[in-house]
Amino acid sequence: MDRLDFMQACREGGRAIERALRALDAAYFDVLFREGLRTLRDTEAARDAVQETFIKVWRRCSTFQAQSELLPWIRAILRNDMLDRMRRNNRELSLEDDAVSVEAERRIDELSSQAIAGPQAEVRTREHAECFQRCWTRFEEESPTHAAVITWITQDGLTNEEISRLLDRSPGATREFISQCRKRARIYLVEWYELVFGEV
Repeated sequence: MDRLDFMQACREGGRAIERALRALDAAYFDVLFREGLRTLRDTEAARDAVQETFIKVWRRCSTFQAQSELLPWIRAILRNDMLDRMRRNNRELSLEDDAVSVEAERRIDELSSQAIAGPQAEVRTREHAECFQRCWTRFEEESPTHAAVITWITQDGLTNEEISRLLDRSPGATREFISQCRKRARIYLVEWYELVFGEV
């Protein structure tokens, strides 16, 4: 389900939102459950957190904004729910259990730092992706062999030996060529590097 379909279901309410929630559950339950399990380290607690998240999605569907993506918005709701659970559990720990309390605080801090940023961050992420795609397309058009080698390394995970066989070059010549490919990629991606790392 895409965000426009979801917004339409929110406007219609009733059966439409029920169907939308079922579709979201089918699409995202596994990824949300894994995140919940990784954070809460308890199967039942993770399942409860995901179920509570979908209840909150239903209650808050009118607050969903058109420029947002569905999964990050739902993840933010899940993470806030998990933070609340962890804070409640941490308050309930006895003072004797300092080691557990410290670990719980660490996980709360870690989860807080992962909180999904608002729409401005999503817009910035989209700008970064569009800039990268523009730079990469130009790289592929003007230096197809160099771009292919970088793709073999970054996406296909090929080793130098495998690339050497594909290029029909000696291992030494292949290492040198890979170095050239990386340098050329940096030239084409300079606009993206400046956009992304200039904001850090």
